[in-house]
This record gives sequence, structure tokens and C-alpha cells, in this order.
Amino acid sequence: MKDRLRKISRSSIMYILTFVILIGIYIVSLFVSSLIPSSRMEENVRKSSETLLNEGEKVGFDLKYKKEYIFTFTDALMINTAYSIDNTKPIQSFILARKNFIPGQTKYFYVDSQYNLGANPKYINESNGDLYQTKELYALMHGENIQDSYEYARYWHGYLVILRPLLALFQYSTIRIILFAITFILLAIMFVLIYKKINLKTALAYIIGLMAVNIFIVTQSINEILIFILALVSSIILLVKQEKIKRIGMFFFIIGSISSFIDLLTAPLVTLGLTAITYFLLLQSKEEKADIKKYIIELLKIGIAWSVGYGLTWATKWIITQVFFNRQLIYQAMVQISFRSSSSKISLLDLINKSLTYLSKPVTIVVLCICAIYCIVTILINFKKKINVKDNIKKCIPFAIIFFFPIVWYAVVKQHSYVHIFFTYRILVISIISLIVIASKIFEKNIIEDNKEN
Repeated sequence: MKDRLRKISRSSIMYILTFVILIGIYIVSLFVSSLIPSSRMEENVRKSSETLLNEGEKVGFDLKYKKEYIFTFTDALMINTAYSIDNTKPIQSFILARKNFIPGQTKYFYVDSQYNLGANPKYINESNGDLYQTKELYALMHGENIQDSYEYARYWHGYLVILRPLLALFQYSTIRIILFAITFILLAIMFVLIYKKINLKTALAYIIGLMAVNIFIVTQSINEILIFILALVSSIILLVKQEKIKRIGMFFFIIGSISSFIDLLTAPLVTLGLTAITYFLLLQSKEEKADIKKYIIELLKIGIAWSVGYGLTWATKWIITQVFFNRQLIYQAMVQISFRSSSSKISLLDLINKSLTYLSKPVTIVVLCICAIYCIVTILINFKKKINVKDNIKKCIPFAIIFFFPIVWYAVVKQHSYVHIFFTYRILVISIISLIVIASKIFEKNIIEDNKEN
């Protein structure tokens, strides 16, 4: 009993130390990026504002069978926040995360409100309260004397670590090209690694799933692609270093924390879902027999670790802001959580049905056909061979549970998921990949047993 308590105590200390180090890294990296003078990025921000104004708050891509939307509204906000950093007061700037701030021009400051971010009255739709972030950024960068600044302190805004250096070198359109190239390279690396370490059909499952949520269109939004890039990087690290990662709970704890640091509540669940699928695929590729108890324990471990890392990191930002800058952010955050997570007018079934309509229909049809055809062909090929269906079903259990991750997320964050359905639907990539993996495993031969017989 004492040995067990010591082990728990050591593990707890490791998590605490890791968390402290992570928060330290976040603060230092934001501090360093905030030292870049906004004058270094002024020309690129001005050109970026022109691109964003031409595109509008939301860009639609006509895919013939549907329109895929990118929320440039938030990209305009992010660029505004990046430009509004005052390098003479870096800590205050990145903690409070103001927009519209220009030293010597700004006269009025507004703290982070309970619900929506504020904006200059000229850029608020009086009839419905909608904000025009792209127009406001354009006006700020083209000489309009905007004197009111608004804080958005509830988030870490970790993307500033990446965005500010990029804006010092490139404008918005070029940054999009860079993000497209990075995503393409990461997808190629992941495809090759999964093909080599697992098999081709599993590698294709990832590609099909990501295509179903139009991953390459997502690269056109800084706000939306960063969390997918983190998910891809996390999966690649697992594929390369799995045997050297001794504390898988710690690994997912760190991923959850980084997700909270860089994301503005777009689709953070993909970093848990995609990486969890990768983890169990690698785990099963090396085991001789399915172990349901082990799967459940591992799922609980990584799920709790990711959630604690995500939630604790976010809460720490509220505490730091309230303690050191006297903003009543903890109460406001609680109000936001209540507001975003519940809505009596929205049913979970309606939310799921609406999400499904946003998926790429051609890819979805292909997915369903592949699953059906693959099961039939596999049964026919292995008809006379011994297939351990019972063991295969056991192997499908972790993926069946992961399949429901997005549904649980929708149930918890219902209001936010419904309002922003045109990008929150993308967490369904987790369910699509899980479904294909289940279809590929359920009737497959037990390769390990087959090798033993030979």
C-alpha cells in the first residue's frame, strides 16, 4: 500500500512539475514574440487587412455539391490582436490580448465581457449585434482614428508565438500558402509512417477522414488549421517515438495543454481523437491478443490526462489575469462555460444531423462504400480461413468508444457547436476514421497468429 502511495505521489509531482514548466514555456514564448515591434509588421498587416476586407467575414468555397465556409472573421481578430501588442509592455499586452490598440491613439479600454467580444460601434450591426472584424481591421490600418480598444483575455492566444513572426515577414495570403504546404508535408509524412508501421488501408483511412472535412480548405484559415497541425504532429511523434514514450498519460496531458494554449475553441477535440486512434493502432500492432480491460484503462488514462491538461491550462490563464491584472475573469469564464455548454432550444440529435450535412458528401459516400465492400471482400477472401471474430470485435472496442467522442463534445459544448457548426462539424473526422478502422479490423485475419503458424 505504501509503495502504491509513493508511486502515486511521484506521478503527481511529475505532472505538477510538467505543468509548471509548460506554463513557463508559454509565458516566455509569448513574451519573446511580443518584443517584436508592431512597426515591423505594419505593412504586411495593412496588406492582409485589404485581402480580408475583399473576402468578407466568412468565405465560401463552391464545391458544387455544397459550399464550404472559412471563418475569416476570427483571422482578422487574430491579426488585429497580433498587431496591437505593445512591445514596450509585452507582458501586459499578451495577457490582456487587446485589439485596436495603437500607442498615443487609443483612449478608451474595455475589459473582456461575459459573452461576445466588443467592437467599435461603427462596426457592429445594430439589428443583430454582429461584429465586422475585417472592416474594423481595415479601418484601423488605413488611417481611421479608432480610439477604443477591447480585451480578449479569456484565451491564452498562443497562436501569437507563430503569427507575430510570420506577419513580420509575410502577408496573410502568403501565410496561407505556408500553412497549406506545412499541412501537406505533415499529411505525407503521417501517411508514409502509418503505411510502414501499420498498413496501407489504415493510412488511407486517415486521408479519407481528413478529406471528408476538407482539410486543404481549412488551411486557408489560420484559426482553424493550427489545431489540425498539432493533431498531425502529435500523431507523427507517436508513430516515430512510441516505444520511447514511457508515460502515455503525460504525453496526452501535454497535448491537451498545448491545444488550450494555441486554440480559440475551434475543434480542439481532434488533438485527442486523432492521436488516440494512432495510439491504439500502434498498441494493437504489437499485441498478440485483445485486452478489453487494458483498452478501457488506457482510454480513461489518456482521456482524463488530455482533459485535465486542456482545462487546467485554460483556468490558469483566468487566474493569472485576475490576480495580476485585476480582471474578474474567473466569474466571466464560468458564465461563458454555462452559456456555451447549454441551450434548451437545441437538441443533441438536431446538432448531430446538422453536422452531418456539412461533411463532404462524395467522400462520405466513398467511406460508406469502402467500409461495406471491404467487409464483404475480406469475408470472401478469408471464408475458408480461421478468423477470430470475437478477438477482432474486442480490438474494435477502443475505436468504437473514440467514435462517440464528437457526440460527447456536442453534448457538453452544445451552444457553441451549434452556432459555429460550419467549423465545429470538423471534429467528425474522429468518427469517420474510427468507423473505417472498425470496418477494416472486424473481419481481418489475426496476422500475429498467422505468422506463428508459419
